[in-house]
Amino acid sequence: MSQERFMDRVRGEIPYPLLHVPITDLHEGTRVTQCFLVKKKAQRSTRTGDPYLELVLADRSGTIPARAWAEAAQRYASAFEEGDFVSVQARVETYRNALQLIVESIRRLTVEEREGGKLPGFDPGLLVPTSERNVDEMWSKLLALAATIEPEPLRVLTSRLLAKTAKEFRELPAAVSNHHAYIGGLLEHTLEVAEGVARFAEDQAGLRLHRGLAVAGAILHDIGKLKEFENPIAPRYGFAGQLIGHLLLGRDMVRDEAGTLSWSDPRLPVLLEHILISHHGELEYAAAMVPKSAEAVAVYHFDNISAKLNMIKTHIAMDSEEGDFTDWERNLDRRFFKGSLSNV
Repeated sequence: MSQERFMDRVRGEIPYPLLHVPITDLHEGTRVTQCFLVKKKAQRSTRTGDPYLELVLADRSGTIPARAWAEAAQRYASAFEEGDFVSVQARVETYRNALQLIVESIRRLTVEEREGGKLPGFDPGLLVPTSERNVDEMWSKLLALAATIEPEPLRVLTSRLLAKTAKEFRELPAAVSNHHAYIGGLLEHTLEVAEGVARFAEDQAGLRLHRGLAVAGAILHDIGKLKEFENPIAPRYGFAGQLIGHLLLGRDMVRDEAGTLSWSDPRLPVLLEHILISHHGELEYAAAMVPKSAEAVAVYHFDNISAKLNMIKTHIAMDSEEGDFTDWERNLDRRFFKGSLSNV
C-alpha cells in the first residue's frame, strides 16, 4: 500500500482544528495543545511510590518522550492506549539535554468529535511517521531485484514470499524504535540492504560471493518481523514475537516455502535459512548462530550499516544542541558530527 493510500485509509479518523507544531520545531518553554499519536505507554512509580505515566508521542516529524506526573497520571491513565490519537495539553521542558513533554491532560478523541465535525480539517498524515521515500517506487525496485535472483528455485521462493506478504511488508516499520521505526520502514531498510549487497556482489566477483543467495538473504532477512510485530501505526511485539522472535519466525517462513520447491542442491535453502538466523552477527545481539558463510557475513554488515546510519540521521534531525556535534546518542554511545562543510 502506498503512503498516499495508507493515509487515505486513516484520514478522517481524527478531526483536528488547531495549528500543529511539528515535534522537530518544539522548543523549551513552549506550551502545546494539539494531537499526537501514542507510540508507547507505561505506568511507572517514582522512588517514593508516586505513580507517573512514561510515554512516547509521535507526529510525522518524529517522536518525543513525555511524562504525566502524580495527579495527571492517576486521572488520565485509563483515558487512552498505545496506538491512539490523543489530544494533549503539555509544556516542553529539557531533561538531560533532551526535550520532553510534561503532560497536563491527555485523552483519546471521542466518536462525537470525529463524527460530529467539532474538529474539522484534521489530517492524520501529520501524526503518522512514514518513510520519506515513495513506497510504490521502493516496492517496484525490490520486486525487480528479486526477479534477478538465480537459480530459479531461489528466485521463485523469494518472489512468492514477497507476493504473499506484500500488504504488511509495505506498511510495517523495521523496528519498534531506534531505526526505520515508521510506516514503510521495513521496506526502506530491506531495499537499502538488498541493493547494497547486490552491488557489492557484482563489484567484488573475486570474493566468490554467491549473488543470488546473498540477494535473497538480504531481501528476506527481516521477513519474520511481519509475524513479530502488530499494528504498523504503533508497532508492538505480538505473542510469537515475544516468545520466538523474527529470526526464527522468518526461518520458518522460508523453510515452509522451500519445501514446496525442487532443489538441485538441497544445501541452498539451508544456506538461506542460515543468513536469516545469523544476520544479527553475534550471539550477544540475539543471533541464533554467528555468520558462517560469505553471504551471511555480507548481509549482516549491510543490515548493520543501514540500521546505524538511519539512527544517526534520526538523531541529528531531532538534536537541539548548538555547535557542530550532537548531544549524546545513548544507543550508539557517542556524539555525532552534524555540521556542514563549506566550499565542498
